[in-house]
Amino acid sequence: MSLEKFSSKLAWTAAFLLTAINTYSFADRQLPSIMIPELKAELFLTDAQIGFLFGTVFAIFFGVATLVFGRLADTTYRKNVLIFAILMWSLLTGLCGIAQQFWDLIIFRIGVGVGEAALGPIALVVLSAYFSREKLPLALGIWGAGPFLGSALAGWGGAAMITNMDKIKPYLGFLSEFSDWRLTFFLFAIPGLIFALLLKFLPFPQITIKKKKEVEFMPFFKKAWKFFILMFVGVTITGLVGYSVLAWGIEMLVRVHDIPKTIAGQNFGIFNIFLGIGGSIGAGIIASKMIEKGVINAHLRIAGIFVILIWVSLLLFTLSTSSLFSQIGLAGMIFFMSCGPGLYGAAFQNASPINLRGRTASIYYISANVVGFALGPFALGFFNDYIFNEANGYDQTGIRYSLLSLGIILYPIAALCFYKASKLFLPLEAEAR
Repeated sequence: MSLEKFSSKLAWTAAFLLTAINTYSFADRQLPSIMIPELKAELFLTDAQIGFLFGTVFAIFFGVATLVFGRLADTTYRKNVLIFAILMWSLLTGLCGIAQQFWDLIIFRIGVGVGEAALGPIALVVLSAYFSREKLPLALGIWGAGPFLGSALAGWGGAAMITNMDKIKPYLGFLSEFSDWRLTFFLFAIPGLIFALLLKFLPFPQITIKKKKEVEFMPFFKKAWKFFILMFVGVTITGLVGYSVLAWGIEMLVRVHDIPKTIAGQNFGIFNIFLGIGGSIGAGIIASKMIEKGVINAHLRIAGIFVILIWVSLLLFTLSTSSLFSQIGLAGMIFFMSCGPGLYGAAFQNASPINLRGRTASIYYISANVVGFALGPFALGFFNDYIFNEANGYDQTGIRYSLLSLGIILYPIAALCFYKASKLFLPLEAEAR
């Protein structure tokens, strides 16, 4: 096996460009959440249709496509596949602006989900080829900041775009006839076209493997299945509870502590930008330093510690009677949750033979994004409606017990999974290297 050598400058250029694309993809994914009133008013959508459209449908097709793109990430066509996928989801984002009914949006958002599924597996394969095992956690920590930047970009940037659209319309010609939310979809498609062009000029590492050293997926998985099952369970749990917090965190502050929604949303955005980015990059720095000192499974050892700290923060967030301490708990959850994705991604990559890293990356992305995204917010809403409800003696503050019920048992299980996986990681990493 050999890797084409690249300069450190080019490697970090690739890391920041892919992080920018990751930011854009998450902004695009979250964009409809700021348009709910407009979509309901103009397309006559119900809350159930909106939840199905932007949660369930997206997650299902994203998950299926991730498996396909995971396989393509292990081929020499990965660069062209990624460029095509970016163009695809960008154009379909723009087409959302011409939707006339519910089923139009269904078709367009399915296409967005399929296109965005290519980014994760291909980016992880490319970055793991650019960076050594010591530097990979930091590179993926930077990459992992994308979702937090993207959420802020969609929430603040998208809202600002809609609010100030009247100032932009005079320069848009015939497009000015469209409503503000439709124009926002059109304009959000433009960055993707630029990113696809920039990616065309970025050299991708060429991975050369001698035929006799190629590893087949099924024999490898039969040998490593315990590690991947433990990682799948651990990452799924953190994603499930994490997406619940991201979806319902603001609402809990409003219902339990009577914090105005504008203030709760503003604080939530600040936590995501500063603590989310800081945690993701900070955890990558710590793991990289530890690996350089010989702690090869550092990412999984500290991942388990961070999960326990999320659990402590969850208790403070949900059980505190003080709005201040509850928000401190929420800030702690966001900070420690953000530490995980780069660590998990690096562990998946370093434990896998280089010709299988796209396929194992798809396992990571299904557990991190699909299962948690599809089930987490729904599970918490189900608990609100059917367990911690008025019929059982709870008022609107019962939401705190719904969230607590999800995490109080699951987080310790996740920490145990990462601890056990850290032991199984060492022989797999040595063989892959």
